[in-house]
Amino acid sequence: MTVRWLTQMPCFSWVSFGEDKDKLDKKAEAVKAQQDKVAEATSKGHGKRLEQRKRNLVTLEQELKEAKAKQAQRSEQASALGPAGQRADRDFRKQTIMTIRTLLLENMLRAFMVVLLATLQTKVSLQQVLGLIFERSGARMETPSQVVYWVNTTGLSLSNRRLLSEVVEGLCAIDLQDQGKPVHVRLKDLPP
Repeated sequence: MTVRWLTQMPCFSWVSFGEDKDKLDKKAEAVKAQQDKVAEATSKGHGKRLEQRKRNLVTLEQELKEAKAKQAQRSEQASALGPAGQRADRDFRKQTIMTIRTLLLENMLRAFMVVLLATLQTKVSLQQVLGLIFERSGARMETPSQVVYWVNTTGLSLSNRRLLSEVVEGLCAIDLQDQGKPVHVRLKDLPP
């Protein structure tokens, strides 16, 4: 479970864990009620009903015992951690900056995809493009006049090779530049 807060001021918080006090009380009440049922069955002389109620009572008592032990263990662990501290590294400004950076990157990727899709005949998704280009090995060479990227096509299926070829043609067609130098993307076939 992840809990996040956005605040403009430092804040303190806590997360409760373990068995709830009300649940423990309910389990204790269930044990008491079952004990009463066992006593009633004993006084009336029920044979089969008495055995059923005794088995149920043993189960309820075991659950109560386990819940109390679990709560004691959790309380011990919580006290060993000491008092809650303040996280000074998570203030509002840093969270805002990170959110804006993420949104900016997402918007830049969307804008890139719009420009790239305008040059392609085939419909592709952002995940396909990122997978085909950036999850493959390759090489980069920079000269005084241009930057060339080679993308390795080893192991690609025929359909993915065609799609990558079309994406590379689209990348070259949109006139990418790196520090004022034109960027060219090429496919590199290595023998199997």
